[in-house]
Amino acid sequence: MLGFTLPLFIILGLEGLVGVLLLCPKPLNQPAIKLARLTHTQVGSTVFHTVAGVLALLLASPIYDGVRLYYSTKDKPEQANIDLRQGLCMASLHPRCAAVRRSDHEARTLLSFSLTGASLFMMFMLRALGRAQGELDRMSMSEAALLKQVKGLQSEYTRMVDSAGGASAKAPAAPSEPSGAAAGAGGLSGEEVAELRRLVGDLEEQNSKLQASLATANKEHAAAESNLAALKTQCRGLENEYDRLLAELDEAKRQLSRAGLGAAASTGPMDKKDA
Repeated sequence: MLGFTLPLFIILGLEGLVGVLLLCPKPLNQPAIKLARLTHTQVGSTVFHTVAGVLALLLASPIYDGVRLYYSTKDKPEQANIDLRQGLCMASLHPRCAAVRRSDHEARTLLSFSLTGASLFMMFMLRALGRAQGELDRMSMSEAALLKQVKGLQSEYTRMVDSAGGASAKAPAAPSEPSGAAAGAGGLSGEEVAELRRLVGDLEEQNSKLQASLATANKEHAAAESNLAALKTQCRGLENEYDRLLAELDEAKRQLSRAGLGAAASTGPMDKKDA
């Protein structure tokens, strides 16, 4: 019993460790999040679903044993209780009593079902939780970068407003200066504002171009994947046709050898070539 349930206990322990790491704060949950992200890759998804399939096959055994025990004791529950009480009373004298063995089998079936079902359930739950936390971390990083960019723009806007206010305050304080100098000081802030607006416009234009390029790349990637799938399907069809032709050729050779024409069929082209 221990030899069968020991791997299930190990799997449950590992899943519990991953779950505890996922519930820890950000510096500690990064390995568990990376492990959950790996299960969404091609190789990781294959390994994950293989392990899940093995656990599902193991889960079928206790379910079958439980159904069989249920229907075996359904028609005679009183006799089963009597046998169980007798088995418990005679357990010290007859350790191999049928009732005791039945009770032990029921306990093993229930334990196997509980461990296997819990392991299978926790696998999918931890995978979904890790993916959700990974998406949350990605959104947090994007939000932090956006806030940093907004703070930079706000500081630049504040600097330009202060510069424009200082230039307008200095203009009336110098009456001896020519009027052209005052106009030049006022035009300097306007140029800075225009430069900033032009910079923002360029950034927006670059952003739109990058988004268009990304959409085009996604479309090309989807088309390439569809073409690859079609090529794989065609390749499998050609392989099947090639195998069928080889089988027909082998069958024809066998029929010719049975009819005594195998040697003539094999030497006929050679004779024609020599002639």
